[in-house]
Amino acid sequence: FVSWTDAGLSHVHTVRASGGRSAQLTKQPGHYRSPRFSPDGDKVVFAATSGGYLTSPDWSVATGVFIVPAEGGDARMITDDGSDPQFAAAADRLFVTRYEDGKRALVSIDLAGESPRTHAAGEYLTEFDVAPDGRHLAFRENYHVYVLPLPPGGNPLELGTSVGSLQMTRASGDGGNWPHWSGDSKTLHWSLGANLYSANLDALFAVETEEGEGGYVPPASGVSLSMQRTADKPDSVVALTGATIITMAAADGGVIENGVIVTAGNRIAAVGSRDSVTIPADAEIVDVSGRTIIPGLIDAHAHGPQGADIIPQQNWSAYATLALGVTTVHDPSNDATEVFAASEMQRTGAILAPRIFSTGDIVYGARSSYFAKIDSADEAREHVRRLKAQGAISIKNYNQPRRNQRQQVTAAAREEGMLVVSEGGSLFHMDLSMVADGNSAIEHNLPQSTLYDDVLQFWSQTEVAYTPTLVVVYGGIRGEDYWYQHSNVWQHPILSRFVPPDVLRPRSVRRQMAPDSEYYHPRVAEGAKALADRGVMVSIGAHGQREGLASHWEMWNFASGGMSPVEALRTATTAPAAALGFAKDLGSIEAGKLADLVVINGNVLEDIYQSDKVEQVMLNGRLYDAATLNETVTGERRTQPFYWQR
Repeated sequence: FVSWTDAGLSHVHTVRASGGRSAQLTKQPGHYRSPRFSPDGDKVVFAATSGGYLTSPDWSVATGVFIVPAEGGDARMITDDGSDPQFAAAADRLFVTRYEDGKRALVSIDLAGESPRTHAAGEYLTEFDVAPDGRHLAFRENYHVYVLPLPPGGNPLELGTSVGSLQMTRASGDGGNWPHWSGDSKTLHWSLGANLYSANLDALFAVETEEGEGGYVPPASGVSLSMQRTADKPDSVVALTGATIITMAAADGGVIENGVIVTAGNRIAAVGSRDSVTIPADAEIVDVSGRTIIPGLIDAHAHGPQGADIIPQQNWSAYATLALGVTTVHDPSNDATEVFAASEMQRTGAILAPRIFSTGDIVYGARSSYFAKIDSADEAREHVRRLKAQGAISIKNYNQPRRNQRQQVTAAAREEGMLVVSEGGSLFHMDLSMVADGNSAIEHNLPQSTLYDDVLQFWSQTEVAYTPTLVVVYGGIRGEDYWYQHSNVWQHPILSRFVPPDVLRPRSVRRQMAPDSEYYHPRVAEGAKALADRGVMVSIGAHGQREGLASHWEMWNFASGGMSPVEALRTATTAPAAALGFAKDLGSIEAGKLADLVVINGNVLEDIYQSDKVEQVMLNGRLYDAATLNETVTGERRTQPFYWQR
């Protein structure tokens, strides 16, 4: 197995199956993954990859596949071209995954890295696993697990949904991840969400009769691998006193001057003027006089890295986002196996990050490794159930080319009680058809900047929300470039603390310049305001462009289209809370709601462009200093140095 710490990186270890103390095999730290034993148990192979971006770039030069004695010794590189090493029956040949002619290929090599032989390849494959006896191959394509015999020689198999004369079986029902074999090669396992599924070879290759009986049926249930963990919340009582509170609980912002907010645990216990709220005797009092408090920001379209096969202990991107007051993110495209793991870790306090919600993998209509084949209502249901099983609250209905395909996705999500956030790729007719078909939200802007009364009337008679992502606006220079041009982003006190210089500086120092009249986002923002004025829920969507700060840019971009400060704040609080189904718990500062708050050193009612002057952030009742993200009166969590700070 592989261990990981952000400071020490990873090591490969072995431990007896019966338990006991582990033995570390690697002598140098690295970015290791995929360890496998040889058939005789004498050797271990593993992949060494590069770090950087989320994790330290140290120990990233020598990458490839390595072998080390199982009892310890020096690791030796077998090849610098390959990943996911695995043995089959022979201990003198090794299977690796490579790319050949743009396709993922299963290649075997000897232990010197020589004598390569390609066994199988496919354009849309994402994973291989060879049975220990070498007689069968499992692979993953279109989110499903397939199995077929693996011929000992001959031409490479061209894998897909059919393979000529060979019998191939789709093992999974609604989809599957991480196919792997039992030690005796008689059973194939895979997982989906918290469940482990299994099928034996006899069942997998059962022959269906002419009457349609006796064939393979995917298992309807699996073995639950779920575990119970306590959700993190403080047991403290906190009173924030003296601030101007913009509760967002009323159309005018629900402003309370010289206000008090009392939190108990992770909920707001009371909010009101100083003379109307009784502060409990055991409360920790935090004087925030002269400051403004707003609800925690909710970014409705927030892509962001959650891991790279491992989830770091401190994700600097998440730290920067939270430090700038974004307490909830909804990511409409991310790796399901990573984003939902990070979401659960956040809820239990294992990592510090905004609340994380996501669609997981996109339901994508274009041919790629992300392609989601949908030619029937049942296929749409499979994709929706697959994502729901892994933790999704929403489905990304993305560029399915035919309207009936998009409608099938929408109908399947509705059956499962899930949201559908849709993207039309800057195609006006596709966007409006998705409004008509009852999708939950349209992601990215309509290509037309001016919306006339026909569109305004039509859209306003639905409950379809709109997230125009003005920072990456279609049809002109992107909104984020305006803020790179008009501010020294690399000097931002919070970003420069939490974002690596080699990530922050190249984009912000070497900036594009253009006349203000060339920027397109103000015109798109005018159309969004017209929709909001008609009652459409219009939300910020920073698209993951600039950690945390781009969520403020989104509000400022809406202001450039004519929104007042309260209207701009609404796009980051009550509107996304309502659109995403969070309004009972998030979006405004009211008794009974979750205690997500932002303390700002400025008056955003007079100047919305002061919203990024964040001093403190409260997430789920825990209060953090924005400059360091050290917890203050509610606990003792401290931020450790990031890799570029050591």
